[in-house]
Amino acid sequence: MRLLLVLMLSSFFAFAQKSEQQLAYQYYINGEYDKAISIYEELMDEHFSVAYYNPYFTSLLKIEDFKSAEYLAKKLVKKHPKSLNYQLEAAVVQEKSGNTKKAERSYKKLFAKIDGRQSQAINLANTFSRYEMYQKALDVYAIAYKLNPQNNFGTQKAQLFSLLGKVELMIAQYLDVMEQNPRQKQMVTSKIQRFLDNDGIKSDKNYQLVKKALLQKVRSEKVRTDFTEMLIWLFMQNHQFKMAFLQAKALDKRTNSDGEGVYDLADSFLDKEYYDVAIEAYDYVIQKGKQNYLYIDANINKLYALTKSLSSSNNDISILEGAYHQLITELGNNRSTVILLSNYAHFKAFYLHDLEAAETLLLDAMEISGIDNYDLAECKMEYADVLLLQGNIWESLLYFSQVEKDFKEHPIGHEAKLRRAKISYFQGDFQWAQAQLETLKASTSKLIANDAMELSLLIMDNYNLDTTEISMRTFAKADLLSYQQKYDKAIVKYDSVLTAFSGHTLSDEIYMRKAQIYFNQANYELALLEYEKIEKDWAYDILADDALYKRAKIYDDILDDKENSMKIYEHILLEHNSSIYVAESRKRFRELRGDNLNTEK
Repeated sequence: MRLLLVLMLSSFFAFAQKSEQQLAYQYYINGEYDKAISIYEELMDEHFSVAYYNPYFTSLLKIEDFKSAEYLAKKLVKKHPKSLNYQLEAAVVQEKSGNTKKAERSYKKLFAKIDGRQSQAINLANTFSRYEMYQKALDVYAIAYKLNPQNNFGTQKAQLFSLLGKVELMIAQYLDVMEQNPRQKQMVTSKIQRFLDNDGIKSDKNYQLVKKALLQKVRSEKVRTDFTEMLIWLFMQNHQFKMAFLQAKALDKRTNSDGEGVYDLADSFLDKEYYDVAIEAYDYVIQKGKQNYLYIDANINKLYALTKSLSSSNNDISILEGAYHQLITELGNNRSTVILLSNYAHFKAFYLHDLEAAETLLLDAMEISGIDNYDLAECKMEYADVLLLQGNIWESLLYFSQVEKDFKEHPIGHEAKLRRAKISYFQGDFQWAQAQLETLKASTSKLIANDAMELSLLIMDNYNLDTTEISMRTFAKADLLSYQQKYDKAIVKYDSVLTAFSGHTLSDEIYMRKAQIYFNQANYELALLEYEKIEKDWAYDILADDALYKRAKIYDDILDDKENSMKIYEHILLEHNSSIYVAESRKRFRELRGDNLNTEK
């Protein structure tokens, strides 16, 4: 019975003690240090435990009771003489209390006891870091490394340099980590990326520091390629695509490779619509000769890039027509050139307006023996587009439906679904189109998801604003006419909405559509007038920054009017600082002003 009573009392006291400990810790977390200390003092009197030490010690430091804190730390030193952390914290109290000479003597004794073990060094350095004594933490690593050069504290030292604001040393340290262990490349890239992101504020200074450090590593690279690859990645991050290409070309030559790295970059340039540098990159691969396994694909993609970068000049179109014909004659009609034939059909339909020839090319391509299923789907998509240009809407829908069914979870299937939704939109079936677009917003393809979102928002913002739906239906019909390149009829339709529904929310969309039509017809003055209407009447609408940027590009790239383009780039920076065009506008503005003339040297 007595034993049972003792056990019950022990359990009760243990429970009470645990409750008191939890309450003290809660006070500590809440910053109520005096209350926490009073409980910890009682707990320590009843039962000394290391578990109370950290919050108790920190609370004493917070209220600047340095005498009690030092006494507590030394008490732990006596109980655990082999643990250097308590000795370190006793010295920390001495320094914080202003007794720097005594603290330095304590640090000296402490550092003399470092034995070179990695775990010991990291433990001590982390304790110093907890008190924001980052240089002392670095000193610990320096001593441990000297005692045992096999220790590698590169990552830890880089983090400490960052906390000290010594960013150049941080970058150098991370790159040294990668040099010593190539498997750390992903981690180092992630750290560099975070530094470049700079909390969402683009910093040219940060970019230049990383570039400088990488260039030093690249110059000493002989066999390895890690740092050159990272430099290419850096140039891509900064949209310096020409420099990325030059580095990739140099790397390919140095390693006597097959051009695959350059080819992959060219595809990235193509996706980003930097056609000129994409064409240069494809040319480099093509020059490796017909025996190269990338020869056919590089030729096909080069022609595609040339097509996308076409001006409306008949001379340019004629030259490209000859290039397509010459390449098809060289490579022939076979399963390897199906995409070439499909691209040529697109060129025939959308640039030469020869729908009959485009249809014949696609029907022949789809009959090629052994055609890949994906290539067949590409041809069906192109064929459906040609049918839509011809006004054969129902058959066009049939081909899109086939691709969607065959590639349900593939981006091309999602693209087919998007084009079906667009046809429903053209026909005025907005509710069905909206239902399809909702599912496409979650597409794995960012481009498809963005297109779906854009059309969905257009319908959502403008459908049912007037009881007759006439404005939206007329606008959708105008969009179809524009797609079919019946531009004069499209403009009449767009203007009819502006006349009948003055001030309608579709107005800025109409100005944008008309500007694009005039641009396609090389009537740049009229295109600029339409963009200016958006700035004048819809300056705070969602399309305002798009219109400004397109105006700037016309002045900059086509009319060679640097003064006007600079003004507009600056306007984007000042009035639309959250725009997706800010980074490119800033870069181009500085180039035109002369700031970055030496950036790419």
